[in-house]
Amino acid sequence: LEGPEAAPPSGKTTGDYLGLVLLIDFSDFPQTISRQEVDDFCNKAGYTGFGNNGSAFDYFRDVSDGKLRYKNRVAAYYRAKHPRTYYTDPKIAYGTRAQELIKEALDHLVANRFDFSGLSADSSGYIRALSVCYAGTRANDWSEGLWPHAWRLATSYSIGNGRRFGDYQITDLGDQLTLRTFCHENGHMVCDFPDLYDYDRDSVGYGVGH
Repeated sequence: LEGPEAAPPSGKTTGDYLGLVLLIDFSDFPQTISRQEVDDFCNKAGYTGFGNNGSAFDYFRDVSDGKLRYKNRVAAYYRAKHPRTYYTDPKIAYGTRAQELIKEALDHLVANRFDFSGLSADSSGYIRALSVCYAGTRANDWSEGLWPHAWRLATSYSIGNGRRFGDYQITDLGDQLTLRTFCHENGHMVCDFPDLYDYDRDSVGYGVGH
């Protein structure tokens, strides 16, 4: 696996989009935030939970001046096969265990006949948005384990009828839902936004800031 990297925008992202959110918890880090709360955080206009000024839907609608209406179908929690320490092991190449976890959760949905219909896909059949939110606060340092990132599955995941998952983003739920990282990583995945912050802090103000 190569590391995540910024990509220039490939084209306009406008209209109605529907992505999928996988919720994952662990035997050593069970869920503390309900599926309904995450659904509201993603989709409810005017959401104010945890002190947020709107939902992820509100954010992308507002920054696009109403041109992008992005919502998510939020699946029920999946209990991972292993404790969280297995997936956060810093000795394993970055992204390897995250993608293993994603495949586990997708296998579970397929086995339980989850309804994938309606998810937005590109002309090649790739689902445009797969967000993975896991219970607990991130335990890893940059570029290790389950550190939040947007990337592409090393092997695409087919759900039949020529449709498959490729791009994904993964973020910890923490002890409260916040728009910052979720919208940042979805910006990479859905809109092809590049990173605009200064990686090595050698500029005044460190790039565009927060």
